[in-house]
Amino acid sequence: MLLKIALLLSMLIQLGAAITAVSLIRRTRFNVSWILISAGFVLMALRRLFEFSTLFWETQLVSKVEVESWIGVMISILMLAGVIFIRQIFNLQDRIELLRKENESRLLKAVIQGEEQARQSIARDLHDGLGPVLSSIKMTVSAIDTDEMDHSNQKMVELTCKATDEAIVALKEISNHLSPHLLKNYGLTKALEAIARQMLANSSIDFKLSGNIDSKRFHYDIETGLFRVICELLNNSLKHARPQTISVDISEEGEHLKMAYSDDGAGFQMKDEPNSLRGKGMGFENIRSRIKSMNGFYYLESEPGKGMSINIQIPLK
Repeated sequence: MLLKIALLLSMLIQLGAAITAVSLIRRTRFNVSWILISAGFVLMALRRLFEFSTLFWETQLVSKVEVESWIGVMISILMLAGVIFIRQIFNLQDRIELLRKENESRLLKAVIQGEEQARQSIARDLHDGLGPVLSSIKMTVSAIDTDEMDHSNQKMVELTCKATDEAIVALKEISNHLSPHLLKNYGLTKALEAIARQMLANSSIDFKLSGNIDSKRFHYDIETGLFRVICELLNNSLKHARPQTISVDISEEGEHLKMAYSDDGAGFQMKDEPNSLRGKGMGFENIRSRIKSMNGFYYLESEPGKGMSINIQIPLK
């Protein structure tokens, strides 16, 4: 009696599973793999029904063992075919995901390249347009004969010349920051040394730059991307960390360019998942986007009072 109840429950469960599977065929848009698996569920339910019926009467047309064997063979064939088709679906999903990542990377690169081109255009316009005007103003003011002026007017001319000089210097700094000519002409090391001197000029921070690349050149997108990342990190350290020392090491190892940046400043609590740059302001989001655009990856560590370090690895090919 207990066996009959167990077989009845098993039959009802498998029948329900078969009905559910068949009802989902339309929602899968008649996917071949789901049709095959649904057919397998139906055959499993029929086999269980056949087993249950033999408890009450013995069929004389065919052998119970023969029927169950053939049904088992058909179930195995259907399940194998369904699994093969499912594997093809997974392979297709992997290809789609790969294409999505490639397209996302291309789009990100295009956005960053457009941003760099805009920076270069603005820097060129400032240098070629405003630079000559300021130089002309300085020449004109310098040509004024101050001997025929009283002390007050002489002072005004001196202040005007000084302000013009400061404006020219500021214009050069802005132009160089937008599109660093040292990076284009002399490479990453020289450009970083120059930008560090400029950014840390009014601070007592000890900046240490090391590595094995010296004056070696890399693809312009890699040099520009890494330069922008380090500038953003320097800016964050200056604004928020108040460190005593900042260290940057850039090394070429095999087919990768590795950069290690660290400061001994205030650090921060990593509230999100470890190694996350999300949710920490636009600066960190820019860093993450640029690393991603270079197909690189990073590892970030920071604790309150223990500074911050980030290691970045970028493929050269």
